[in-house]
Amino acid sequence: MRTRATITLAAALALAVTGCSSGDDSDDAAPATSAASSPAASQTPAPDEGTATAELEESVRTYTRALFSGDAAGYDTLSARCKKTMSKASWVGMAKAARQQYGEQQATDVRVDQLSGDLARVSYGAGNIPQFEREGQPWVREDGAWRWDACPSSG
Repeated sequence: MRTRATITLAAALALAVTGCSSGDDSDDAAPATSAASSPAASQTPAPDEGTATAELEESVRTYTRALFSGDAAGYDTLSARCKKTMSKASWVGMAKAARQQYGEQQATDVRVDQLSGDLARVSYGAGNIPQFEREGQPWVREDGAWRWDACPSSG
């Protein structure tokens, strides 16, 4: 029974950390939002690339820390699109289970692969857990803050 719970938790965390991102840079793995069509994107003045990169890297660290600490506030690191597919209760349950299963983890080897306006792709790991190594994961800037946007498409 414990093995089944471990496998279920690992699958749920893999979804939370990767969404549907397979690490390929094809258009079908891109976030569903675009800088041109996102209302928040058109209202957010674009900071210089160095500032945007630093803010994005810090958001990845915050997201990863929250996911593996059981912190309910981590739900706020999800994009609006992802919040439509995952409730706060689901996030909290998953984060608490992640902390119990893996302990607190930090983002490792954070690398911004692509940054264009309010859209980005980031590669990073979570502690030293090989199955949580991510390549080209989508992130989106909404209301001036970078948010995790690797959830499955909802349509």
